[in-house]
Amino acid sequence: MSILKLQIRVFRFDAKNQYNPSYPLCIVEYLPDWRLKDVLEHIPFPDFGYDATHLGLKINQVAIFENLPISELVERFSVEWVLEPLAAEYALKDLLMDETAILSQYQSFLQSAPFLTASEQSELAKYTNINFITPKKQAGYYGDGFFLYVRWLMNRYPTRARDFLQSIAHDKYGVMHFVSLKNYLYPPSDRLDEAIYDLQKMLTHGSACPIANNTWAHVGKNLALKYAFPPKQTPPSTQVAFLIFNGYEKLFNSAPLLQSTRALLSRLKVEFVELTCCFDGGYWGRFGDLEKFLGAQGYNLALAHQIGATLLFCDEDSYANALYAKKILDESPEWQEKIQKILAPHGLQYHPEAQMAYLNDLLSTDFLDLEGFASHSIFTGFSTALFGGYHLAQPTHYNALFDRLSLKCHTPLFATQSYAHLLEIDTPLALKQSASIRYEAIDLGVDFLLTTSLSQFHMLDTLAQKASKLYQRDHDNTSLLFLPQLALLALGETNKQTLGLDTHANPFSFI
Repeated sequence: MSILKLQIRVFRFDAKNQYNPSYPLCIVEYLPDWRLKDVLEHIPFPDFGYDATHLGLKINQVAIFENLPISELVERFSVEWVLEPLAAEYALKDLLMDETAILSQYQSFLQSAPFLTASEQSELAKYTNINFITPKKQAGYYGDGFFLYVRWLMNRYPTRARDFLQSIAHDKYGVMHFVSLKNYLYPPSDRLDEAIYDLQKMLTHGSACPIANNTWAHVGKNLALKYAFPPKQTPPSTQVAFLIFNGYEKLFNSAPLLQSTRALLSRLKVEFVELTCCFDGGYWGRFGDLEKFLGAQGYNLALAHQIGATLLFCDEDSYANALYAKKILDESPEWQEKIQKILAPHGLQYHPEAQMAYLNDLLSTDFLDLEGFASHSIFTGFSTALFGGYHLAQPTHYNALFDRLSLKCHTPLFATQSYAHLLEIDTPLALKQSASIRYEAIDLGVDFLLTTSLSQFHMLDTLAQKASKLYQRDHDNTSLLFLPQLALLALGETNKQTLGLDTHANPFSFI
């Protein structure tokens, strides 16, 4: 039997004797049937500290809370690991953290609720490790684990739910500042995200919120003003394959995405049409008035179905919204009935058979048969970093596309985070966090950046200079592209208007 080995750099620190941690390298030989705790037990350093009872650590920046099989972990993280505590700032001894220090920041909250039993107060310790899953840096932030603890208390004390919800609705440090955890957690799960989303829905859902006129009621009200069905539209005289979705947030610069999509489909001789679609709600759509959100999504799908076309989404945000809405509509006869009544005055009817597609999926699977790539790609020797995978349960994989283009693409973990949704919640924080991940990508030495999201384009291109200033870094004008622009470049297109490059804030200098 061949010897199986892990190369592990281990976070080592002793708060009593050291000022800074070290990351010594060690080799651990393992057996195929081992689990994570077996590896930890065989770390060849004296007095290595970790919590064997309540497991919690990071492997390559991803949080692990389960004693998983080593074979599964190797498949996910390969055989080169960096082991770290969940929060280095609370490190006590190696992977062990100072639980007393972590809990001390919540003493005022516990004192404000003297009716909680000792057992209920001690329950908080089971949640605090969740605070450290994401890398978002925000001084004073209450913590994702704390929000989940409050949610647990709300279920135990329904008559006090309003007060508990108020305690996490703070305008600077509360639950509305949450950023998705799922990409920094293994095994991957939406469970924690969904639980915190439920709290956000309570605050943004207007009259349904137990706190009248709360700080965040304006989010739902602003959304309600943006939903509007367009006047009756004339369908195309001939059959087309796609209706391009264009119901984007007016604040965002959708011109580069839509123009490059038109040009690419035309280049590929794919028939399409553009009619006016309803605004899809953006990030906060599903958190506000669900009837308006589903009505808008139902309208767009019904419009495409009426003309016999597939509704084509060109960015990840809008596609994720449509998937979410279609699942609700298709599984709920009650919602279907409500939406049919809303659509009837517009001469439309929702059909579960309505088809939709995601342009980046088509590009990645070569469904569109992208002939014409140069045998010696113009991207040979160039590299990029891809921002995407924020909202989809099964993110698209682009390796085959990048291989065909001879383009080296970095897909770092930090690029799976987006802070665009925080613009309406805390603009300076949104800009600083976006600048942070933008410069992390630029510092990889890439030639340009890629995104699958219009909202991320808004952050990393339109607002990039403003974000650089807040981040206190000299602005770097490294440009950002959408995948249809990338495909057009690979097909030899050089006209900046055709590519949609003429409206970018950061000029593209590759061609």
